[in-house]
Amino acid sequence: MPRRLPNILLTGTPGVGKTTTAEQLISLSSSTPRRLKYLSINDLVKSRGCHEGYDEELQTYMVDDDKLLDEVEKEIQDGGGDGGWVIDWHSSAGFAVRWIDLVVVLRCEDTTVLYDRLKGRGYKDEKVQENMDAEIFGVCLEEAQEGWGEERCVELRSQEVDEVEGNCERVLAWVEQWIKDREAEQT
Repeated sequence: MPRRLPNILLTGTPGVGKTTTAEQLISLSSSTPRRLKYLSINDLVKSRGCHEGYDEELQTYMVDDDKLLDEVEKEIQDGGGDGGWVIDWHSSAGFAVRWIDLVVVLRCEDTTVLYDRLKGRGYKDEKVQENMDAEIFGVCLEEAQEGWGEERCVELRSQEVDEVEGNCERVLAWVEQWIKDREAEQT
């Protein structure tokens, strides 16, 4: 049985606004019959022990990819079920293509804005620079396009606060079109 709602992966370099965007998407959809559900991979890594410990130098959990993907698969019912998941993670690698209908890559190309966000999180200089380099070179976008193709990926600018709302409206409009397209296929 096909999904009733699409699954969306929000990805991008740390600090681009994935969590803020995901939370607003969930909030905006909560007053509609097209309610979306939120899955924070960061929270899943911590709450279900999908890691091999915390690396103080890198300021990150050392993710056990196999365990993490097993937990994601359980949570989203291997991409089946009703769907409607908004998945928040800095990478699109490892997710089964059948699980995800749209990959949204958020970008913050203004390095001053991104730098301030990352420093505001207390990241060490090395981690800030690594994430800045990833954003400058479009690592997350390239990874997503390689995995899903350009037709299932969208790049959205996420530098200003007002861009979050516009991005959410765009994604929700895409959800509505996805639903209409599936309904037309079934008739």
